[in-house]
Amino acid sequence: MRHLTPAFALSALQCGKQIEQFLGAIEIDGRPGLRWIALSPGRAGITIYLSEVEDVGTDAFLDITEFPSLAPEDETWGREIAVLPTPEEALHLSERELAADPQRWVNDGIVCDEYQDFRTARRSNP
Repeated sequence: MRHLTPAFALSALQCGKQIEQFLGAIEIDGRPGLRWIALSPGRAGITIYLSEVEDVGTDAFLDITEFPSLAPEDETWGREIAVLPTPEEALHLSERELAADPQRWVNDGIVCDEYQDFRTARRSNP
């Protein structure tokens, strides 16, 4: 099972593990891209990062964490949206403000598999 249940997503954050979610395709100023978020525990709380990147993926290059940002002024690894004191608050803000689906969280590193599934579905349904 790839996706974390809401309870497991919360537990992962409480144990200091990062979770991620692929949010899908976007277009910024006519440029196609992808959007994904990461929730990363740290000393100050849970940091929410939003990445909006160019869709430069190929069948051999699926690591969206390495794709170039659509906004060059953003940091190389996403834009910090917020740092919240608790995992519950971070999950709630992600769902409310960034349209994250509580049933679609994955462990760190699995967001690339989500992108691969997205590519496969897009080819099947042009």
